[in-house]
Amino acid sequence: RKYESVIFHNSEDVEVDVLITPYAYNPKNDDISEEKKEIFIKADTDSIKVKANSSYEIKYEIYPISNLEEGTYFNILTLTPLTKNQNVSINTSIAQLIILDIVTPQNQVKGVTTDSYSVDLKIVNRGIPFLTPLKLKYSIRNNSNYVITPTGRLDVFNGKNKYKSIYVYLNQEKTDVYPKEVLEKEVEINQWHISDIFLKRIIKGEVFNGIDGVPKQVEVEVNNYILELASTIVILILSVFFVKSLVKDSKKGKDR
Repeated sequence: RKYESVIFHNSEDVEVDVLITPYAYNPKNDDISEEKKEIFIKADTDSIKVKANSSYEIKYEIYPISNLEEGTYFNILTLTPLTKNQNVSINTSIAQLIILDIVTPQNQVKGVTTDSYSVDLKIVNRGIPFLTPLKLKYSIRNNSNYVITPTGRLDVFNGKNKYKSIYVYLNQEKTDVYPKEVLEKEVEINQWHISDIFLKRIIKGEVFNGIDGVPKQVEVEVNNYILELASTIVILILSVFFVKSLVKDSKKGKDR
C-alpha cells in the first residue's frame, strides 16, 4: 500500500464543490470504467469543498487488488467541479493518472522485469548494390501483461569488416506495445560498399523491452551477389556473341 496526493486549485471567485471519482483506464483506447475489480486507488472522500481562489490537497491510497496477475495496470482519479445545476461533466474534469506494475514476491527485489517478448528480424528484399536498398522487417511481440516500449539498434557490416558498421535504430518514435500486441516496422538500408558484392552482409541487433536492461539478440545474414554478378556477365557475353552472329549473318546475306 502507498499513499499519494494531488492538488486541486480553485481559481474561481466562489466556493466550488468537487466530485472525486476513481476509474479504471485503458490508455490504448482512452476508455474508462467503474469496474470495481480493476480499480486499485481510493480517495479519503468522495467530494470536497474548495474555497474561492484556494487549493486543496486530496490524498488517495494505492492498494494492490488480490489475484492480479503480473502486469501493468492503469487508473485515473478524476476531480470534477460541479456546475451550478449540479450536473457532472467529465469533460471539465482534472485527471491524475496512476500506473501500477505488479510483480511476483520473488521479483520484488529486482523490480519489474520480463523476458516474455519475442523479436524477429527478416529480410524483405536483398536489394541491388548501388541501385536499390536492402529492406528489413523487425517485429516485436509482447507476450507479457506489461506495457513495454522497445528500443534497440541493428548493426550492419560485412563478413570481413571492410567498412564501419551502419547503425539502424529501432522504434525511435517510442511506440508503446500493449500486452499481446505486435510492433512491426520495415527499415531500408541505402548504404553500399563495393565489397558487399563479394562478401555476405551480417545484421546483428540488440532489442530492449524498456522495462529492464536485459536485451534480446537477433541476427540475419544477406548472401553475397557473386552468383548474380556471374549470371550478368554470362548474359552479357552471350549477348555479345549473339549480336556478332547476327551481324555476320547479315553480311553474308548482303554478299549473296
